[in-house]
Amino acid sequence: MATTVDKKIKNIYLLLERLAKGEGLYPQNEALQESFFGEVGEAQERALRRYLKEIHELYGHIVLTEKVPTEFSDRKVTIYRVVDKKRDVSEILKYFIDHSSDLSWLLQLVHENDPSILENMQDRQTLEANIKADNEIFLFKSNPFETLDTHHQHKLFSQAKIAVKNHEYHTIQYQYQEQETLHNVKCLKLIFMSNNWYLAIEEEDGNLRFLRLSFIHAIHYATDNTKSNYQLKVLEKYHDFFQTLQNPMTLNIPFQSARLKASPRIAIYFKEKMKPFFPSQKFIQENDDGSVEFSIDYTQSIEVLPFIKQWQPDLLLLSPKSLKEELLEDMQKSVALLRV
Repeated sequence: MATTVDKKIKNIYLLLERLAKGEGLYPQNEALQESFFGEVGEAQERALRRYLKEIHELYGHIVLTEKVPTEFSDRKVTIYRVVDKKRDVSEILKYFIDHSSDLSWLLQLVHENDPSILENMQDRQTLEANIKADNEIFLFKSNPFETLDTHHQHKLFSQAKIAVKNHEYHTIQYQYQEQETLHNVKCLKLIFMSNNWYLAIEEEDGNLRFLRLSFIHAIHYATDNTKSNYQLKVLEKYHDFFQTLQNPMTLNIPFQSARLKASPRIAIYFKEKMKPFFPSQKFIQENDDGSVEFSIDYTQSIEVLPFIKQWQPDLLLLSPKSLKEELLEDMQKSVALLRV
């Protein structure tokens, strides 16, 4: 005899089948109620609403909701449907066209990925003419989503997004240098930095970590059944930290400061009104010889040392002494390897 859980799973599967075929589903649909339960009424409507809501929570990246009038009433109902790539993206583009004065970068990006989504838009010929003209001006070499290049990674991203949105505990299988199973972690924030997606988590011992999405193998519900949703005050204690976060190596500890001097050859990149490389970067002075001094705050050496090394030999680390010694040790090791 089928259990309540078995019936629920079967019904959700059948609803997913209908959605995949392009049907728009809404719980007030009496024909849908009759098909699933053999009768109609408020109880059947509530059950369908629960099922559809669960589907939307799990597959929000492909299942959309929209308010539309039905054939039996002018009162709008919430319809669930699968994303229509051409229809939905073109509507978004139309919104931008109506509300923005400079769309060249957006249209170029769309055109390079899938120009067919412009088919349903008005005055398509004018849009395409503008895009073709801009082909000689713009070149896009990356975007935040190119790292999500497999179905598995898209699924993990969706799971992480729901976990962060609902302030959930989860158990995560992760492999960087070694394989780990991180039990009952709090999923705090999805962050795009250093050209990769990271999931910020708090471990059971209160330690904050950034997990690179491409190194996550699986995301499961928490092994402790008593842990489902954490309180918002957990996020509040990291508010200031997330605002000052510089890169994946930033720790949730007080900053210390490094003072540096850029030689005249690279000084232009570090002058007062140039875009900083770090949020904490501060211009100090321009010297008579054309060099520029500036400071960067950091929480651990690996947060800034790779950047300093990349500008060698034109970037001089003035202080602190401990960071200078670590940089010197690394450079001596590099020289030794070159001489082998």
